[in-house]
Amino acid sequence: MNQAFKILIVDDNSLYRRFLSKAAEATPFPTELETAPSGAIALKKIPVFDPEIVLLDIEMPDMNGIEVLKAIKRDYPRIIVILVSGVNSRSAEITIEGLSSGASDFIPKPTGSSPNENIAYLRKELARVFEIAVQKKARREKKALGSRPAAIQAPPRTPLVSSHSSLLPTRIDVVGIGISTGGPMALEEMIPRLPENMKAPILIVQHMPPLFTESLAKSLNKKSKLPVFHAREGQEIRGGCIYLAQGGKHMEMEKRPVAEGTRLFIRIGDGPPVNSCKPAVDILFKSMAANAGLKILAVIMTGMGQDGLEGVVDIKNRDGYCLTQSEVSCTVYGMPHAVDSAGLSDESVDLVDLPSRISTIAAGISA
Repeated sequence: MNQAFKILIVDDNSLYRRFLSKAAEATPFPTELETAPSGAIALKKIPVFDPEIVLLDIEMPDMNGIEVLKAIKRDYPRIIVILVSGVNSRSAEITIEGLSSGASDFIPKPTGSSPNENIAYLRKELARVFEIAVQKKARREKKALGSRPAAIQAPPRTPLVSSHSSLLPTRIDVVGIGISTGGPMALEEMIPRLPENMKAPILIVQHMPPLFTESLAKSLNKKSKLPVFHAREGQEIRGGCIYLAQGGKHMEMEKRPVAEGTRLFIRIGDGPPVNSCKPAVDILFKSMAANAGLKILAVIMTGMGQDGLEGVVDIKNRDGYCLTQSEVSCTVYGMPHAVDSAGLSDESVDLVDLPSRISTIAAGISA
C-alpha cells in the first residue's frame, strides 16, 4: 500500500504518545502522524488533519475517551477509532463500553520493562489496526463501484473438507461461536436479539486478554434475554445459557457421567496458545466435536487470521452445520474467509440476520 495512513494519536501522557508514534513508524506501512494531548484538542485537529485512524486513550482529564469516541462517530463516522486501554478492571469496563459505542478495536497499554519492549509490542498490535483500515477501505471502494460480495452458499469443496455432506440439521444440541477483531460490537448487536426461548446452549470464544472478557460477559448479560456467564472450570452447561471463554485461558466442553447419565461441563485449560490465540476457537470446537452424538452448529464471525478453521473441519466430520458471517458485515473478513474459501461454510449470513438464523436452525426449523 503506497498511500500513507493518516493517524491521530490522542493521549494526555507524552510517553505513550511517543511509544505509539515510534511503533507506527516501525511498521511496514507508511504513516503520517499527528498527536493531541487531550480530547478537546483532538476534536479541533480532526477536520484539519483528516485522519483515517484515531488511537484514543480512554482515560483523560478534560474529555474521557468515550466522550471523544461518540463525538467522532457522530461527526466523522468513517474514521476508525482504536481505544488504547489500561490493564485494570475499570479500564476494561470502559473499553467494553467504547467497543459497543463504535470503536473498531482496542490495544492494551504495554507493561514491558523497557521502552524497546513496549514499542515492539505496540508495533505488533498496530498490524491489526492497519488490517482493519485496509479492509474497510476496500469495502468502501466496492460499495462505490456498486458491487457487494456475493453470499456464499455451499462453496466448492477442497481436500481439507470431509466427505460428509451438510444437511440442515433437525436438531442442534449446542452452538459454538468463534470471533475476534470487531467481535465485541458484533456480539453486542447479536446476543440481545437471540430469543429467550432458545433451548440450545451457546459457547463463545472471543479473542481478548484477561479482565476484558469478564467485562464483556457482564455487559452482554445486562442486555441479553439469555443469561451470559464468564465460563468457569467445572460449570455445567445448561440449555438456553451463554458461556464466554475467559481471556488468557482455553475453554473446552466435555461430557461427564452423572447419576442419570451424562451432562456437559466446561473445562478451563492453561495450555500454550493455538494459532497465537488463547483462548482459541480451535480448542473449543475440537472438544465439541469429540463428544460423539452431539449435533453442533458452528458459527465463525468477524476476526483476523484463521482460528477455528481446523475445529470446523472436525465439527463437519461429525455432520455438524456451519454459518459464517458475511464479508460485507465483518469488521475484518479473516476467520470467516478462511472457512468460506475452504468450502466449509453452509451459509454466509449478514450480521443483522445471524440471531434469527441461529435460533431457527437451533430450533430444528427447516425454513
